[in-house]
Amino acid sequence: MTSQPPRMWAPTTVYVLVAFLVGGILVAMQSATGPDPDLLELVQFAPAIAVAVVLLAWRGRWVAPLEVSLWRPDAALAAVAAGSVLVVLGLPVVVLVALGGSVSLSAVHAGSAPIGLLVLAQCVGACGEEVGWRGFLQPYLRSRYSVLVTGVLVGAVWGVWHVQIFTAGVAYAAGFLLSTIAMSVLLAVLLDPFRNGTLLIATLFHAVVNLGLMAFGDTGGREPLLWTLMAVGAACCAAAITAVRKVSSPAVAADRERPTDTCAGQHW
Repeated sequence: MTSQPPRMWAPTTVYVLVAFLVGGILVAMQSATGPDPDLLELVQFAPAIAVAVVLLAWRGRWVAPLEVSLWRPDAALAAVAAGSVLVVLGLPVVVLVALGGSVSLSAVHAGSAPIGLLVLAQCVGACGEEVGWRGFLQPYLRSRYSVLVTGVLVGAVWGVWHVQIFTAGVAYAAGFLLSTIAMSVLLAVLLDPFRNGTLLIATLFHAVVNLGLMAFGDTGGREPLLWTLMAVGAACCAAAITAVRKVSSPAVAADRERPTDTCAGQHW
């Protein structure tokens, strides 16, 4: 390992380029070979592959910061994450149903696959993504930037990585990007003080949101509103968690907001 870590932009650039390139390849493979995309999308493994490429590229010269613990998550953290998911999904449910939309748990299926297999597949796919977004990119950027800036940057890349959104119109793409940025900020705020079980919490959060989205039936063309409401719910949860932590322990909260200086003198 070198005494000097790589310039800030280098691992980030490699990670992003590989995630996009491999994502395109996996989308093509899915079209040619399956499986049912409602069950599992192969593209979800692109971020994990991108992390592997970064680790191999700097093998023996630099140890990348990773938060990939699946063990012993903090009980309070898990409870707050569960409550946040309820808010993120519950707000659009209330508004869209009031506007005449429909939500049905019976819509949560993937052909004839058992529901248990669907849940397992969604968790595996979400883990494939979260190894990259919250397992590598978030802690890496957090070493230089604040929680808020880190969340916004990761959320923006995460959203743009879903390139298919840009074929659905400006309003859809804008709403989707708002939701990924807001949920990324929420996860950055939620996970920042912790180490144990962070990948597990991020994976379950991601999987539950994906499963919840399946329950939305005919939105009457209100998908941009759906994404925007999810963004509002996530932003409110992030703000509430931040406020509670500052009130309960202001000194610790201020210290957590200060990024570690592992990349001093380097530039994005």
